[in-house]
Amino acid sequence: MTHDELTPIIAMLQGMFDLVRVVDVSLTKEIVFKKGVKPCEKDYVCYAAWNKTGRCANCVSAKALSCKNKVTKFEFVNNEIYFVISKYIEIDGKPYVIEMVTKTSDETLWDAAGKNEFIDTISTHTKKIYSDSLTNVYNRRYYDEQICVLSKHPGVALVDVDNFKQINDTYGHTTGDQVLKAIAFEMVSNVRSSDIIIRYGGDEFLMVMQNIPKEIFFTKMETIRQRVNNISIQNLPEIKLSVSIGAFYNQEKTVAEMVEYADKLLYKAKETRNAVITSP
Repeated sequence: MTHDELTPIIAMLQGMFDLVRVVDVSLTKEIVFKKGVKPCEKDYVCYAAWNKTGRCANCVSAKALSCKNKVTKFEFVNNEIYFVISKYIEIDGKPYVIEMVTKTSDETLWDAAGKNEFIDTISTHTKKIYSDSLTNVYNRRYYDEQICVLSKHPGVALVDVDNFKQINDTYGHTTGDQVLKAIAFEMVSNVRSSDIIIRYGGDEFLMVMQNIPKEIFFTKMETIRQRVNNISIQNLPEIKLSVSIGAFYNQEKTVAEMVEYADKLLYKAKETRNAVITSP
C-alpha cells in the first residue's frame, strides 16, 4: 500500500487498540506516518515504549518481518499484561511492521496469584524457545526469528572450534559438550550484557555487537581467542583448545548480510591457519 492509503487505516485501528504504530524493525525505530507529510523516525528506539533499555527477547515484530506474516504475543510491563499483534506490511515498496496493542484489563480472567503464574509461564517459555540447552547462549532459532533482519549492529563474528571432531572422536561427546560449554562461558564473560552470542551450528558460535567502535570490536575478538587458548578441561590437561574467527565490521548492512561476509572470512582463517581474520 501507499503512505496515503495507510494513514486512514491507522486512524481506524487507533479506535480499536490502545496503541497502534508502524515500526522499522531493522532499525528498531518507530516511524510516524501522516497524510501529506514525509514519513519520519521518532527520536527513540521502539522498545522504549515498553520502558525497556534493550530490545525485547521475543520481538514479535522482528518475527513478523522475518516470516512476512502476522505474529502475536503477550508483553508484560510493570506487572501489567498487554496483547500485541504484529503484522508485516509494505509501504511504498519498503518493509515495515504495524503493531497493534491492547491492555488486558479483565481481572475476572485470573486472580493475583494466577496472573503472576501466567507471567512466569510465558516468560519461562520464551527463554526456553530461544536458549541453547547445552551452553545457555541463544540458539539458531533466535537468529532466524529475531536477529537476522537487524541493521545498525556493526560488529558480527563467526567463531569456530578448531579440531572439534577430533576431540569428539578421541574423548567422546561428553567431553565435547564440556568444551562447548567452556568456550561459551569465556565468550559470555568477555562481552557486554547487550551483546548477543548465538550457538549458530554444532561447534560454531555467532557474535553480534551493537554500538561498538571498530578497534574495540577487533581487540575483543583477539581477547576471546586468547582466553579460549587458556581453557583447561578438568582431568584432561592434554586438550589444548583454540578457535578460528571471521570478524566483519560494517555500519550499514543487515546482520544476515554481515554473516555471509564473516563466513567467508572464517573460511579464510581456517584455510590459512590464521586464528582471526577481520574485514578491512
